[in-house]
Amino acid sequence: MKLQSRLVMGFLIATCLTGAVATVVGITTINKSTLDEVQRKVQQDINTAKLIYRHALERLEYQLEFIYLRSPLQEAILNNDPGALSGLEGLIRTGTHYFDDRRALDMLTLVDANGRVIYRVANPEAKGDVILWDPVVRKCLYEKKPQASAVVMSLETIKDQNPRLASRVLIPIVKTPQSVEVRETTLSQGMVLRAAYPIFLKDGTLLGALIGGILLNRDYNIVDTIKETVYQHETYRGRDIGFATIFLGGVRVSTNVINADQQRAIGTIVSKEVYDQVITRGEDWIGRAFVVNDWYISSYTPIYDIDRNIIGMLYTGILEAKYRDIKLNTMWLFLGITSLGMVVAFFISFRLGQSIIRRIRILKQATEAISSGNLEYQLPPGRSSGFDMLDEAFNNMARSLKDRDDRLQKAFHRITRTERLASLGQMAAGVAHEINNPLGGILLYSNLVLEEMENDHPCKGNLEKIIYQTNRCKKIVQNLLDFARTPSGDMRPISINDVITTSLNLVKDQSMFLGITVKHDLSPQLPLIMGDSSRLEEVFLNLFINASDAMEGRGVLTISTWLSSTNAVKVSISDTGKGIDRLYLPHIFEPFFTTKDPGQGTGLGLSITYGIIQKHNGFIDVDSEPGKGTTFIITLPVYLGSEDKPGMKSSDAIQGAEIG
Repeated sequence: MKLQSRLVMGFLIATCLTGAVATVVGITTINKSTLDEVQRKVQQDINTAKLIYRHALERLEYQLEFIYLRSPLQEAILNNDPGALSGLEGLIRTGTHYFDDRRALDMLTLVDANGRVIYRVANPEAKGDVILWDPVVRKCLYEKKPQASAVVMSLETIKDQNPRLASRVLIPIVKTPQSVEVRETTLSQGMVLRAAYPIFLKDGTLLGALIGGILLNRDYNIVDTIKETVYQHETYRGRDIGFATIFLGGVRVSTNVINADQQRAIGTIVSKEVYDQVITRGEDWIGRAFVVNDWYISSYTPIYDIDRNIIGMLYTGILEAKYRDIKLNTMWLFLGITSLGMVVAFFISFRLGQSIIRRIRILKQATEAISSGNLEYQLPPGRSSGFDMLDEAFNNMARSLKDRDDRLQKAFHRITRTERLASLGQMAAGVAHEINNPLGGILLYSNLVLEEMENDHPCKGNLEKIIYQTNRCKKIVQNLLDFARTPSGDMRPISINDVITTSLNLVKDQSMFLGITVKHDLSPQLPLIMGDSSRLEEVFLNLFINASDAMEGRGVLTISTWLSSTNAVKVSISDTGKGIDRLYLPHIFEPFFTTKDPGQGTGLGLSITYGIIQKHNGFIDVDSEPGKGTTFIITLPVYLGSEDKPGMKSSDAIQGAEIG
């Protein structure tokens, strides 16, 4: 695959993985947070329902206390005359479903201290029986304190209390596949809120008790109060959002859950799972449950009688559809945002991949320029790839290659020049040997002829010129031989400053140096070198004389010495003469090459100098520019045997002195 395709594919895979992980985590978090929030809401709702249920019991107890304070109950018990209570019939409810007057009662009974019925307001004819079977009445008379609790009464007992309640007790049971199994087809029991208030004489003697009751079968006051208080008539898509129910055992006897016929779902049965946990084990149940015809987030809690026996359940539930839709909408919104983020991330990654490729192409073009030989190529700011670190590294690499190439070129030229000079030296030595013998014969016979010739002979002057020119040729030949021959002098540790000072003293007083200012900066702590003093003096004399000729007797000659970073001794000789054309620089160390006028030089001085420096394992470089003078730099290796000796300091070197 191409690099760009691989980059885009990598970004795409990373984006998709990130999006997938974010989606899974997000959906899981949304599900959990939504469920936790709904369950907390349902828990709060059931707690509120418990408060309303307990308030109904307390209100029933307060009603009995109010009746006790307003009615002549003591006289009726003492005189066994229920006629005094005939005005209490107005407290008995006559309706069968919903009652606007929440102060009314379904049952109201007066008993004596033994539990014998003195008067039933809703059924005056039924009296004289003992109702200590009622645990609320029994506990009130025994403990002589008000008592209130829910109790379960049979149909016959309820009819004794109030015959008109029979129609509310009988409830057809509606079975569903998931409900708990029951054998009955019609509920023939009732759940009654029962309260008993003791009646005392002024001396504290217990006379009896006033017992009141409210049948919860088909009584919707409590469940509707819970719904109004908790859910405040909130609806969702035309349906009530929350509901409440009172169960007798596992059968709904009071509820505002609506069935498919738009009727209250009285007689429907709770599921087996809920029944087992709440009724059988006495534990609260909170979770998702199918109630009648839809799913609800529900909470069930047990209802106990006065003896802590479980007789039913109290229920609150929230329509799951609202929270399910909220969850789905949130999930879709999250998926949309995640998908959009993935698209944006892919687009950005695609653009970033293209940008990286463009930048790599810039670097590729730069490397091609370097490989083509343009070692001076640098990435300018306008052409930078944008990878600052890579750009800087590339430019450093290019500069390093250029510097290394320059040094290689110089080394190559130096090696080439050395080889050429070596070849020329060998050739010059051969020519010198061949010429030296004939020149010796010419010089010998010319001197013999000159000795036999009369002083006034007309050819004597010409013969002397022949002898002079022959000696001159012999000297040139001798120089050629010296250039090609290894120095035969004594090689020993010497101070380069002493050699320079000695050489300078030989020429500074000559007429050619009268108009020249000599400046020298000789390092006083230079280490020794291994060399031949006489041959090195010849080198410096040659360079001093060449500098004088180049300056034509007027200018500044500067001589410096120092120890380089490579542990080599360096000597710099600079003049302010006319300089050397750069075209001639590669040839100045070649034998017989000279820039002087004809007849003023042989062209052997610098070649001999070069040879002497080479024999000392050193090298000589030149830098010159026409009109700005010439500088020769000589590099000589340090004498390693001098490491245990202090560096020699020339006694004649005077730092900063000027000679003129």
